[in-house]
Amino acid sequence: MSETSPKAAGGYASVAGVFLAGLIGGAVINAFYPVPIWPGDWIRFIGVVPLAVGVWLFVWARSTFRRHRTALMPWTPCSELVQDGPYRFSRNPIYLAFATMYLGFSFVFNSAYILVMLVVALVLFDRLQIPREERYLHERFGAEFDRYRPKVRRWI
Repeated sequence: MSETSPKAAGGYASVAGVFLAGLIGGAVINAFYPVPIWPGDWIRFIGVVPLAVGVWLFVWARSTFRRHRTALMPWTPCSELVQDGPYRFSRNPIYLAFATMYLGFSFVFNSAYILVMLVVALVLFDRLQIPREERYLHERFGAEFDRYRPKVRRWI
């Protein structure tokens, strides 16, 4: 790593905090002005599936980081470029896990507002946070990241 490169990717806000703020904001608006995604209660039951998949993906990604003994949070320097586990399929499986859980919550609450807030959160992460992290990984791991990046998609 060069002297001018950052010690960590950094971030604009807590990943969980951004997703949670959107979820809470959408739920509050929905409580006063409900706009369902679909009429009927069956969508609430369907929402459990993406919610469970998101939890499973998050646990898998987190355990992969722990196995490699490298930092999970973007404001902490990482010691290794993780390329196995869910990182074989997505460069951002934790963000994907949060998005999948968020989708599940939008179905469980049957809230179009929560679904709209998910889109806002995804755009923010895709345009602001992920490029920042990828610049850091390029500066930190150089050719190793340059070989990994074209092989694995950003999301899925």
